[in-house]
Amino acid sequence: MEGGVFSAQGQKPTYLLLLLHIFLLALLPFKAISSPKTQAEALLTWKNTFASAPPSLTSWSLTNLNNLCNWTAIVCDHSTKQVSQIDLSNFNISATLTHFNFTPFLNLTQFNLYGNNFTGPVPSAIGNLSKLTTLDLGDNSFDKIPVEIGKLTELKYLSFFNNFLRGTIPYQLSNLQKVQFLILGANYLFETPDWSKFSGMPSLTYLDFSLNSLDSEFPEFISKCLNLTFLDLSGNSFTGQIPPQVFTILGKLEFLNLTNNYFEGPLPSNFPKLKHLHLAQNHFGGPIPEDIGLISGLERIDLRTNSLEGPIPSQLGLCTNLTYLALASNHLEGKIPSSIGQLRELKYLGLRNNSLNSSIPSELGLCTNLTYLDLASNFLSGELPVSLSKLTNIVVLDLYGNSFTGPLLPSLVSNWTEMFSLQLQNNTFGGNIPAEIGLLTKLKVLYLFQNKFTASIPSEIGNLEDLIDLDLSGNQLSGPIPSSIGQLRELIYLNLGENSLNSSIPSELGLCTNLTNLYLTSNHLEGKIPPSIGQLRELQYLDLHMNSLDSSIPSELGLCTSLTYLDLTSNHLEGKIPSSIGQLRELQYLDLHMNSLDSSIPSELGLCTSLTYLDLTSNHLEGKIPSSIGQLKELQYLDLYKNSLDSSIPSELGFCTSLTYLDLTSNHLEGKIPPSIGRLRNIQHLDLSNNSLSSSIPSELGFCTSLTYLDLSRNQLSGSIPLTLSNLANIQTLNLSNNNLNGPFPPEICFPFLENHDFSNNNLTQDVQKAPEDTFVGNSGLCGDARGLTRARNSEKKNNKVIIGVLVPVCSISVVAITIALILMFHKKTKCALKKINSTAQNFENFESMILQEEVKFTFGEVVKAIEDFHEKYCIGKGGFGRVYKAELLSGQVVAVKRLNMSDSNDIPAINLQSFENEILTLTNVRHRNIIRLYGFCSRRGCIFLLYEYLERGSLGKALYGVEGVTELGWATRVKVVKGLAHALSYLHHDCSPPIVHRDVTVNNVLLESDFEARLSDFGTARLISANSSNWTHIVGSFGYMAPELALTMRVTDKCDVYSFGVVALEVMMGRHPGDLLESQLSESSQSMKEDNAELFLKDLLDERLEAPSNELAKAVVLVMSLALACIRMRPGSRPTMLYVAQKLSAQSLPSLPLPFGMLTINKLMGI
Repeated sequence: MEGGVFSAQGQKPTYLLLLLHIFLLALLPFKAISSPKTQAEALLTWKNTFASAPPSLTSWSLTNLNNLCNWTAIVCDHSTKQVSQIDLSNFNISATLTHFNFTPFLNLTQFNLYGNNFTGPVPSAIGNLSKLTTLDLGDNSFDKIPVEIGKLTELKYLSFFNNFLRGTIPYQLSNLQKVQFLILGANYLFETPDWSKFSGMPSLTYLDFSLNSLDSEFPEFISKCLNLTFLDLSGNSFTGQIPPQVFTILGKLEFLNLTNNYFEGPLPSNFPKLKHLHLAQNHFGGPIPEDIGLISGLERIDLRTNSLEGPIPSQLGLCTNLTYLALASNHLEGKIPSSIGQLRELKYLGLRNNSLNSSIPSELGLCTNLTYLDLASNFLSGELPVSLSKLTNIVVLDLYGNSFTGPLLPSLVSNWTEMFSLQLQNNTFGGNIPAEIGLLTKLKVLYLFQNKFTASIPSEIGNLEDLIDLDLSGNQLSGPIPSSIGQLRELIYLNLGENSLNSSIPSELGLCTNLTNLYLTSNHLEGKIPPSIGQLRELQYLDLHMNSLDSSIPSELGLCTSLTYLDLTSNHLEGKIPSSIGQLRELQYLDLHMNSLDSSIPSELGLCTSLTYLDLTSNHLEGKIPSSIGQLKELQYLDLYKNSLDSSIPSELGFCTSLTYLDLTSNHLEGKIPPSIGRLRNIQHLDLSNNSLSSSIPSELGFCTSLTYLDLSRNQLSGSIPLTLSNLANIQTLNLSNNNLNGPFPPEICFPFLENHDFSNNNLTQDVQKAPEDTFVGNSGLCGDARGLTRARNSEKKNNKVIIGVLVPVCSISVVAITIALILMFHKKTKCALKKINSTAQNFENFESMILQEEVKFTFGEVVKAIEDFHEKYCIGKGGFGRVYKAELLSGQVVAVKRLNMSDSNDIPAINLQSFENEILTLTNVRHRNIIRLYGFCSRRGCIFLLYEYLERGSLGKALYGVEGVTELGWATRVKVVKGLAHALSYLHHDCSPPIVHRDVTVNNVLLESDFEARLSDFGTARLISANSSNWTHIVGSFGYMAPELALTMRVTDKCDVYSFGVVALEVMMGRHPGDLLESQLSESSQSMKEDNAELFLKDLLDERLEAPSNELAKAVVLVMSLALACIRMRPGSRPTMLYVAQKLSAQSLPSLPLPFGMLTINKLMGI
C-alpha cells in the first residue's frame, strides 16, 4: 500500500516534466523560423521574384547560405547573428513586397527600399515588425498605406515619399508616438482624412505632406505636435486661414513651407526660431507684418504670388541672416526701403511684378553678395545708382518693364564681369551702348530692346562669345551691323529690328551657325541678302521685312532647311523667286509681298508641303499659277493680289482643302473659274475680282458654305447666277458687279442685309422690290423700288400680266392663311406657357398687370414685401434702363427686380400696355443657358418691373477689374466667357422669332455663374425687330460699346450687337477697354489702319497681368482676338454674324497659328 502511495506520488514530477517537454518542443519551430538559414532562404525566395536582380546581389545565393551576415545590403545583430537591417536603397529593383515573407524578420530594426521600382500594396504583415525604428519605402510605386503600420510603435523614421499612394492617410499613423520623421510627400492622396481622429505626435519633428491633393483647412492635429521643427504642406489645396494658436504653439518651427495652396488671411510672423518661410502662391493678403524683423534667424523668405499690399517694411533690414528674399507678384507699393542695404548676406532679391515706385536706393549697392536681382515690371524710375557697380558677384539683373532713364554707365557695366543675364528692356534708357559691354564675357542673355539707345552697336559686342540671346530691337541705333557679330558662335536668337541701322547685312553673320531666330526688320538696310546666310542650317525664323534690300533673293537660302518662317516683305528685291526655295520642306510661313519680283512663280514651291501662309502680293510676277500649288494641303492663306499672272486658275487649287483665305485680285487671269473650287469647304474669304475671267459662275461655289466674303466683280463672267449661292448662309459680302451676268435674279438668294451685296452693272432681269440702294444699278432688265431701277409698269408684256394675275391672288391667300395659323399657334402656346393676371386696362398710370411664367412659384406681392416696397438698402445697381434690387423670398429663392420708371426714362419708348405685354410674352419664352432668365413683369403706378434670375458672383466687369481678374480669370476662363456670350447673342439673333437685338452689350450686362459661365442680362428692355423690316429708334446703349453707325443712321440692327460683342471680347482679353484700338478703326482707309497698327503685336495688347498663353490656349486666344477684330469693322455689313462667331468658337479643332504667337501682329489678325 505504501508502495502504491509512493508510486502515485512519484508520477507527479514525471507529469510535470512531460508538460515542460511538450512546451519546449512547441517552441522549436519558432526558433527554426528565425534561424539565419531560414532568413537566407526567405531572402532568396524573394530575390527570385525580382524582374531582374541587380549584379550587386550576387552574394545572395544558395552556395552562400551560411554567410548571410556578409551578404550585400544585409546587417546582422552581433549577438544573435540574425538580420537586423535590410538596406536595398537605390538598387534599381523591380518587384513587389507581396512575395516577401516578413515572419522570419521579427527582429528587423531598419528596412530601406528607397529608390527602386517596387509596385503594388504594402502587405499588412509589415505590422508584425514590431521592432522597426526605420522604414523608408520612398521613391517607389507603392499604391496604398496599410493601417497596420500604426502598430509599429517603435518607429522613429517613416517615409513613403514619391510613390503612387492613393486614397486617404490612415489616422492610425498618429499612433506612432515615437516617430520623429513622417514623410508622405509627392503622392496622389486625394481623399482628405478626418483630421479630428488624429492625435498629437509629441516626438514628431519633421512632417512632409507636400505635393498631394489634400483640400481641407489646416490640419488641427499639427498644432498638437509641439516639437515640430520642419513642416511642409506645399503643393496641395489647403484652404482657409491658419489658426492663430499655431503661431504660438509651434515655437520650435524652423522650416515652414505652405507654397501653392489656397491659404488666406494675414501672414504669420511670430515663429521666433524660423529660418525658412515659404508661403508663395497662396491668397495671403494685407501688409507684410513689421514684426517679421524680429525673426532674426530668417535665412529665406518666399512670399511670391499672393495678394500682399502696402509697403515693404523697413524692419526687414533687421533680418541680417537673409540670403533669399522673394516678394514678386503681389500688390506692394511705395519705395524699396533703404534698410535693404543691411542685408549683407543677401544673394537673391526678387521684387518683380508689383507697384513699387521711386528710384533704386543707393544702399542696395551694399548687398555685395547679391547674385540675382529682379525688379522687373514695377513703376521704378530714375537713373541706376552708381553704387550698383559694387555688385561684382551679380549674375542675373532684370530691370525690364519700368521707367528707368539715363545712360548705361561704363563704370557700372565694367564691374559686372560675372553677369550671366542682363535684361533692361522696356525702359527709357538712353545714350550709347557702352563699349565696356564687351567685358561681360560670361553673358548669355542681353536684352536692351524697347529703350532709347542711340549711336552704333559697339564692335566689342563680338567679345561676348558665350552669348545665346541678343535683342537690341526697338531703339534708335544707327550705323552698320558690326562684322564682329560673326564671332558669336553660340548665338541662337538675334533681334536688331526697329532701329535705323544702315549699310548692308554683314556676310559674317553666316558664321553664327547656331542661329535659329534672326530678325532685322524695320531698318534701313540695303544691298544684297548675303549668300553666306545659307550656312545657317539651324535657322528657323528669318525676318528682314521693311528694309531697302535689293538685288535677287539668293538661291543659298534653300540651304536653310530648318526654316519655318521667312518674311522679306517691303523691300526692293527683284528677279526670280529662286527654285531652291522648294528645298525648304519645313517652311510654314512665306511672305514676299511688296517687292519687285518678276518672272513666274516656281513650280518647286509645291514641294514646301508644310506651308500654311503664302503672300506674294504687289510684285511683278507673271505667267501661270503653277499647278503644283495644289500639293500644299496645309495651306490656309494664299494671296497673289496685284501681279501680272495670266492664263487660267489651275483646277489643282481645289486640292488645297485647308484654305480659308484666297485672293487672286488684280491679275490677268482668264478662262473659267474651275469647279474644283467647290472643294474648299473651309474657305472664308475668296476674291477673284479685277481679272478677265469668263464663262459662268460654277454652281459648285455653293458648296463653300464657310464663305463670308466673295468678290467676283470686274470680270467677264456671263450666264445666270447659280441658285446654289443661296447655300452660303454665312456670307457677309457678295460682290458680282461689273460682269455680263444675265437672266432673272434668283429669288432664292434672300440675304438679310443686302447693303453688302453688289450685283450692279450686269444684264440681270426680274422685278426686285426691296433692295438697298445701288445694289442693282446698271441692270436694265431689273425693275423695282431701289435707286437705279425702273419701277414695274402696268403695261408690261402680256405674259407678265398673266403671271402676275395668277401669282398675286395665290400669294395673298397664302399670306392670309399663314398669318391666321401663326396667330392661332402663338395664342395657344402663350396660353399654355404663361399665366396672365389682370390684363384689361390700357394705361400705365392706373393699371396693375402681371405676366409670369407658369412654373414660377411666387407672387409679385411677395417680391415687393421682400424688398420693403423698393427700399434703397436692397438696391444693388443702377443699369442703363433703371435700378436693380435684390429680393430674398421666404422660400429661399433670390430674384433680381429691375424697376423702370416710365415717367422719367428716356430709354423706354411710350408704348401702350398691350404692345409691351406682347414683347414680354416673347421674352419670357427665351430659354438659353447663357441668358439670364426673365420670370415676367408687372406694371404698377407708372412703373414697369422686370423679374430676373439672380446670380451672386455679379458682373463680368466686376470680376475683370477686381482681384478675380488675375486669380481666377485665366485665359481658358476668358475664352469660355466670350464663347458663352457669343452663343447668347447668336440665340437672340438667329433662334428667336422675331429676332431680338439686345442694344446694350457691355461687360456690366454679362453676369457670371460660380463656374464663370457667362449669362447675358438686361435683354428685357431690348426692342424686337423683324428680319425683313427696318427698326428706326433713338440711340440706346453705353458709351464705348455703341456701333459707330448709330450716331449717323439711328438704325438699330443685329450688327450693332455684333460690334458691342467685339468690344467686350477685346476688353476681356486686354484687361482694359480697347478705346485706342477702336479709334484706330474709325478710318475707312485700310492703308491708314495698316500704318496705325504697324508692328502692333498681339502679345502687347493682351492683359499684362497674365502670363502669355501657349500651345492650344494660344490658338484659342488668337481665334477670339481675330473674331473680335472682325466684329468691330467700320462697315456693318463686313462684320460676321453672331451665328458664325459662335460656330467658330465652338469648333472642335482650332486653326493653327500662321506665325509664332509672339510675332503675331494686329494687321495679320485683321488680314490687312
